[in-house]
Amino acid sequence: MISKVLRIPFAALLALSVTLFVMPRAQAATSYSADECTSANNSYCFALYYDSRGEQTNYSTSSCFVTNRSIPDHSGYSPNGAIFVRFVFSHGLMSNLYNTCRGGSGADLTLKNASASASNGECSAFYRVYFSSSYNGLSQSFAPSCGDYWPAENLFPALKNENASNARYY
Repeated sequence: MISKVLRIPFAALLALSVTLFVMPRAQAATSYSADECTSANNSYCFALYYDSRGEQTNYSTSSCFVTNRSIPDHSGYSPNGAIFVRFVFSHGLMSNLYNTCRGGSGADLTLKNASASASNGECSAFYRVYFSSSYNGLSQSFAPSCGDYWPAENLFPALKNENASNARYY
């Protein structure tokens, strides 16, 4: 019995190996979100601010991230594997609230491990900010204020710029 051997030129094998091992893998596209709140005009949301609150005003005027849901990882999420939604700070998210989230400080920076203060504008839900992703580690609770984002609270020193998730609860 005679066996047939497929002969592939060395150059073709080399080109195939370079293609398989050197070419970059396809990566997910990235989009950015600073607004995960479904409340009209963001009137009743939880806000995480880039800067600490003002000592005279008790408002945080820097860029913020707003939500009305639990977020297990402040980096973001991938809804389908093809897109990665990265959470960032932005300004002007609360058009009807002149005193909060209006400054440019921190705009377009990533949310994870970058918040210095927070305020809860929801009417009945509490929020808790956690040191680690998936609601783990040291945490701080924020009571509802029903549309009033005053006063903002500075995060505990151990949580300031070290915050990776937040949970909404009743």
